[in-house]
Amino acid sequence: MGEVFQELSMSKKITTIQKCAWGFAALFLGVYLLDYVPGIMDANGLMFGLFQMTSIVDLGHLGAGTLAVIGALISAKAARIYFWVLGIWYSIDVLTYFIGHLHKIPLTKNVLVNLPHILIFIAAFWIASTVSLPGNETSAAKEA
Repeated sequence: MGEVFQELSMSKKITTIQKCAWGFAALFLGVYLLDYVPGIMDANGLMFGLFQMTSIVDLGHLGAGTLAVIGALISAKAARIYFWVLGIWYSIDVLTYFIGHLHKIPLTKNVLVNLPHILIFIAAFWIASTVSLPGNETSAAKEA
């Protein structure tokens, strides 16, 4: 049985973009799990007093984390597709929330509430467009 795991781990090298997908999986699944840690949610159901967490938001974090795991497990190409989709999804999310709450909450709070998602979509697009690209000498050297 040990030989099987050794053969599996030696047969396929994990690329940098797959490692990034594992990192995003940890991020999203960690945020999902934070909802269930006592003291993280305030009396109004806000995480850290800022972020409204609902069942839909929880499912979104769980889904994003699960898809990151799947992308990381399958291949670098699957991980890249995950990051493109994540970037698009979070761009739509930020625009929808920001515009929808433009006159409902103060601008500073609107930016602060959206900041994690803004950072995520920027990072997702950057990873998808630059990390572990086929034929890129710098990524090929890092992967070796």
